[in-house]
Amino acid sequence: MPYLIDDQSALEQLIKEMDIQDAHYHIIDVASDEAAAFKGVELVREHKVDFIMKGNLQTGTLLKQVVNRETGIRKKAVLSHLALIDVPAYSKLLGVTDGGMLLTPHVDQKEAIIQNALEVMQSLGYEKPKFAVLSATEVVQPKLQTSTDAAELTRRFEDDETCIVEGPISLDLAINSSIAREKGYAGRIQGDADVLIASDVVAGNTLSKSMLLLANGAMAGVILGAQVPIVLTSRSSSAAEKKYSLLLALQISHAQVGKGEF
Repeated sequence: MPYLIDDQSALEQLIKEMDIQDAHYHIIDVASDEAAAFKGVELVREHKVDFIMKGNLQTGTLLKQVVNRETGIRKKAVLSHLALIDVPAYSKLLGVTDGGMLLTPHVDQKEAIIQNALEVMQSLGYEKPKFAVLSATEVVQPKLQTSTDAAELTRRFEDDETCIVEGPISLDLAINSSIAREKGYAGRIQGDADVLIASDVVAGNTLSKSMLLLANGAMAGVILGAQVPIVLTSRSSSAAEKKYSLLLALQISHAQVGKGEF
C-alpha cells in the first residue's frame, strides 16, 4: 500500500479532483518539502516501503535526506542513474548510465556505475550483460580521457564472469551489428550492447533524451546505490515513463528482498 506524503488537505483535494476511488493508501501529513523528504527516507529505514518516488519537490531536497550520514539510506559510495529505454529501432531494451547524477565521473566512479547497473540487469534476468564504455572511436587515444578510462575499465573487468565490459567503443559499433561487421570490429560486443556507459552526465542525458524525442523511445529510470531504488522522474516526464519507472523500481526491490538485502 503506498504512502502519500504531503499536506493532507491538499492531497485529499487532489485525490477528489482526480476522482480516484476504491484505492488503498496511507496519507502522512507534513508541513514542508524537507519534512516530506525526511519522512520518506524514514519509512525506508523502518522497512515500510519498497522504494521512493519523488513528487513535486526539488531533487536536491530529497537527496540531501538520502545521503544524510546519520539518518540517510545511502548504501554505496556512489549513487547513479540508470535509464532503460525501449527503442523501436533496437532489438532489445537498452540501458544508459549515468545521465542524471554524476557530472564528470572519474574512472573509479565509472566502475561503481557499472556495478550498480549490473545488479539491475541481473535482477531482470540477464546472465552476462554487455556494457559498452563509449568514446569517439574504438582505438585508445592517450589524450582523450574517455578513451583511456574505457580501456582501464575493460582491464578491470576482463576476468569478471558476470558481465562483459568493453571499451573504448563508438556508439555505432555498440548498437549496430552491420557496422561492427563492416568495420571488422573484433570485440565481444558486436552491435548488441545491453548498457551504454556514458562519459559524463551531458553525454548520458543527451543520449537518453535523443532516443525518447527523436527515436520514439519509452523509458524507465531509477537512482541506484541507496538501500532502495529511487524514482526521480522529471516534471516533463510522461505518465507512461512514471509508470514504467515504478515497475522497474518494484522489480529491483523484489530482487533485493530475494537476496536478503532489504
